[in-house]
Amino acid sequence: MKPALSTYELQQREHLFRMVFENAPDAIFIEDFDGNVLDANAAACKLHGLSHDELVGMHVSQLVPEEFRYCVYGHKELIEGEVDGFSLAADGRRIPVSICSSVIQYMGRRAVLLHVRDNTKRYIAEIALRESEERYRLLFDFNPQPMWVHDRETRRFIAVNESAQRLYQFSREEFLQMNSIDAICIPDDGEPCQLPNLPNLVEVSTVKHRRKDGGTLTVELTQHTMTLDGRFAVFVMVNRVISWRR
Repeated sequence: MKPALSTYELQQREHLFRMVFENAPDAIFIEDFDGNVLDANAAACKLHGLSHDELVGMHVSQLVPEEFRYCVYGHKELIEGEVDGFSLAADGRRIPVSICSSVIQYMGRRAVLLHVRDNTKRYIAEIALRESEERYRLLFDFNPQPMWVHDRETRRFIAVNESAQRLYQFSREEFLQMNSIDAICIPDDGEPCQLPNLPNLVEVSTVKHRRKDGGTLTVELTQHTMTLDGRFAVFVMVNRVISWRR
């Protein structure tokens, strides 16, 4: 049996815990099971733009936008795990946050400890990434040069732009359903179309392809191997159509 802590040791431990609580970089709230704030640290006050006295006694529903109140009050997942949502600052700003919590004993009663992390930087970065991805998607989809991406190992199409669909007369769905790029290739001497097999290799070649309407094309291709979502892929662009025969 461990010996009881002295008054001094208890005071030192309480001081340590209070220092950790107050100086934590993330917002920390202690709430009762009715959703009332019992205590909050300095980061929580900064997050909402409120003083400690203003925060204590507030109901948690006042600290989030109306449509996200279900995430922070009476929500089973909040007690058992982590949820993403928004906090509401005093000036009306919506702040993207992640919230995790646990049940603790506080002042002789059960309470909820909420750890709230400000995700503004991550949220902005994700928006910028999505916007950048959309811009490059538009550059690919609406590029006047026929382009596609296919898996180097399976030889199946991954993405095909609109120019390639017009040139070959296959829809995007038809391209993606093909067993391999060999469906459009006319091989020399019965051999499958050869693909570059080294990462980050750029290769220019002349090949014969078939269209959906039975016509044949002789095209000059630039093929660039790359890693895409953890797999070896080939980006292909038709530089020019050398000949076209029905």
